[in-house]
Amino acid sequence: MNYQAPYQQQGYYPQFQQAAPGSPATAVVAGLGALGIAAGIGGSSAYFVAEVPYASDVFELPAGLQSLVIGRLVLAALALIGAVMLFARRRAGVPVVAITAVLGVASLPLEPFVSELLRGIGLGIGDYFQALTEFNDTYTILLAVGAIAGILAFFFAVLPSTGRWLRGAARY
Repeated sequence: MNYQAPYQQQGYYPQFQQAAPGSPATAVVAGLGALGIAAGIGGSSAYFVAEVPYASDVFELPAGLQSLVIGRLVLAALALIGAVMLFARRRAGVPVVAITAVLGVASLPLEPFVSELLRGIGLGIGDYFQALTEFNDTYTILLAVGAIAGILAFFFAVLPSTGRWLRGAARY
């Protein structure tokens, strides 16, 4: 018996299935989430400095509160940079948005631990979180907007379709 392997024609290459192109929607939602982080987290710090009478000069605040306000303003600036990078289809925008989202959300539970002001007025950690979830003033509403936008921005920034779209050659 003469057994021969099937002959494969020369000049043909196997066809590989290409990965599905990413959707610009996830990158746009991540960029909008980063703008929400900047508006919420940065806006709450700006509101604090503008409305609290003894906070008119940030550098005269207690050290913990000063670092919190300045850190949130820096996070807001980084979130803006990350949003611009995502809208410009730069791949470095994904880690910038993801990191600012995580740090922005983490700054909420960090506030009662670093703020001497809250300890000075006798506000405990449980009381702080209760006041934070009542949404009775602009400060807490802006912090909530920043936190929700941070969660959404992180989720949509790390989705695989966002990375595929940023790597893609086609411009939408």
